[in-house]
Amino acid sequence: MNRILATGLFLGATLLSGAAHAQANAMLLAQANDRCMTTYAVRMTKTDATDDAIFAAATEGCKELKAQLFGAIDKEYPADQASGLKSQLDAAEKPNFMKLLQKIRTDRLQRGAN
Repeated sequence: MNRILATGLFLGATLLSGAAHAQANAMLLAQANDRCMTTYAVRMTKTDATDDAIFAAATEGCKELKAQLFGAIDKEYPADQASGLKSQLDAAEKPNFMKLLQKIRTDRLQRGAN
């Protein structure tokens, strides 16, 4: 297992550890998924990988958390509302991730760190 994937999964597991005796809810899983994706973004922007490659790696590495998130949404919301929420999340995922990559790089440049 690569180091970035392990870190992302560790963060997700850490967030979920408080819910060990109860099923994780959609909000907690959304936070875990965001942290997983962010971990990939922060670490891989230090490489020469393209933005699309970083997004693909993050999406693949965090897919289990996203599946859990979508499962929780299905359980917590009526079917029509759940479908809409999942569609919104899917539509916003890549544009939001690309903005995050840009912000990470901008912040690094402003700090003078690479």
